[in-house]
Amino acid sequence: LYDVVIIGGGPAGCALAAALGSLDSLSRKRVALVDPGKLSEMRQWTPPADAYLPRTLQITSSNKRYLDNLGLWQWCFEDRVQAYNRAVVTDALGGGAVDLAAMTLHGRNDTAFMVETKNLVSGLLKALDHSSSCVDVVERARVTEIEATPSMWPVVTLSNSRRLQARLIVGADGASSRVRKYAGIGTYGTEYAQYGLVATLCLEQLNSSAFQRFLPSGPIALLPFPGGFANLVWSLDSELVQLLKTAPEAIFADLINAAFRLTPAEMGYIYSLLRSGVDPDIIGAEVAWRLDVFARNNPDTNIKLPPRVAALSPRSRTSFPLRMRMVDSLVANRVALIGDAGHVMHPLAGQGLNMGLADVQCLAQVLEQAAAAGEDLGSAAVLDRYN
Repeated sequence: LYDVVIIGGGPAGCALAAALGSLDSLSRKRVALVDPGKLSEMRQWTPPADAYLPRTLQITSSNKRYLDNLGLWQWCFEDRVQAYNRAVVTDALGGGAVDLAAMTLHGRNDTAFMVETKNLVSGLLKALDHSSSCVDVVERARVTEIEATPSMWPVVTLSNSRRLQARLIVGADGASSRVRKYAGIGTYGTEYAQYGLVATLCLEQLNSSAFQRFLPSGPIALLPFPGGFANLVWSLDSELVQLLKTAPEAIFADLINAAFRLTPAEMGYIYSLLRSGVDPDIIGAEVAWRLDVFARNNPDTNIKLPPRVAALSPRSRTSFPLRMRMVDSLVANRVALIGDAGHVMHPLAGQGLNMGLADVQCLAQVLEQAAAAGEDLGSAAVLDRYN
């Protein structure tokens, strides 16, 4: 019988497992982390020397301090993490701009930290491996069934034929959570009919600021990484996503520079050239000419613009659907949800995992207090305090 079974070895699930494993009051509790992936390989991840991965996360300073205080953050490759304290937001239609700079508070002024998803998950798994906790990591095991039993404890059946009884099942298994479906927790929300197009960029100069521009087709954001690299998140409809994903890499880099500088009408014209199959050299020359005209007509705006994109990291473009989903409740009978299992949102402000880490902090604190008081960790009284 496990006290806690966490389903899902993504950032939220690994953070909860590592957090519970670091707490003295839970040191005698049995915890399992279950995931169908190869978590041992993820733990031993070696980052590429000359590139950054396109799947990234923005971590707020408060969540980073939480991971730091538990001794978890130190296991990440910190030289691959970029702190930033400035964000410039512009509007393509109205021409307005907001330059947001963090105030120094208690000697700190970093607003957020950019980290690759694999870097964070690998670090959390390494922290778990080096802790003296009793967290069992069950990898390469898919959940095939969750059932209530006469003994009161729900049972999780895995594809490797293991059956895990649990006082509490935590669903950290993403937007299509099987745990949530088992618990009968309803959801509501909307599909945005858009996709997030992400890629890794190489800039012409070093950068430690975030930039975002609101376009009629959707916002585009450039987020900093060390060494002149950057992460792109561009919200687009399905037709434009396919158009830009298949464009030559040099043209795609030109289009990013254009999206931060040119008018929506100019962008629409360039898209029409792409749709018509115009020779890439002609499109490149058209974009270059328009960017040159913009630079000559706007000599004083560089401070509000990101560095120009020099190149795209090869084969780094990927996309994912954008949606909003909320749940009727974060808890049910011996079930709690964290991360995307409980809420999915637009990446516009980079708050998805930050809300997931807030879930982790809250649930870990509730379970810590319940363990200290000798309570059943999966009881309704305990879970109500989390919900």
